[in-house]
Amino acid sequence: MVNRTKLSIAALAVLIGSGPSMVFAQDEAEGFIEGSSLTVLNRNFYFNRDYRKGQSASTGNGYSETWAHAIITKFESGYTQGTFGVGVDAFAMIGMKLDTGDGRNGGNVMPVNNEGQAQDEYTKVGGAAKVRAFDTEIKIGDVFPTAPVVASGDSRLLPQSFQGVLASNNVSMDCRYRAVACTR
Repeated sequence: MVNRTKLSIAALAVLIGSGPSMVFAQDEAEGFIEGSSLTVLNRNFYFNRDYRKGQSASTGNGYSETWAHAIITKFESGYTQGTFGVGVDAFAMIGMKLDTGDGRNGGNVMPVNNEGQAQDEYTKVGGAAKVRAFDTEIKIGDVFPTAPVVASGDSRLLPQSFQGVLASNNVSMDCRYRAVACTR
């Protein structure tokens, strides 16, 4: 009985001691400009498929190949200071055809026109408004989710994005451990 009381008092002290620091940590977060980042990614993509047992329906010969280059630029702002913060995410992407040759276009790397020829370039531009309150973040607009139910693909020339609302809660492992320790 005495040990259980000491454990409960110790757990309560840890909870109270960590509570205010978590709230004040939000006020000391980096600002809208200070917490922002800009990334530029150059991606070179080569796709080759050899149809050894027949001709390709899309190219008419025994193989298809495409060579393309992408420039992917992403801007992520920080949040305004305070417990309730707002921010913006934006991206601009361009995919450029380097070589598909005559009769070799395939693999769906580049969008094609009505005649089956790859376009010289294509672009994607988008953005999302984001709101943060405590450990919860909500993004509205073009998002790149990584959830078990739906995840954006990044295995092609330009990454896949979705339009919608994305909510996430970023509880640190340290806080989860403290919460579990307090309930025992």
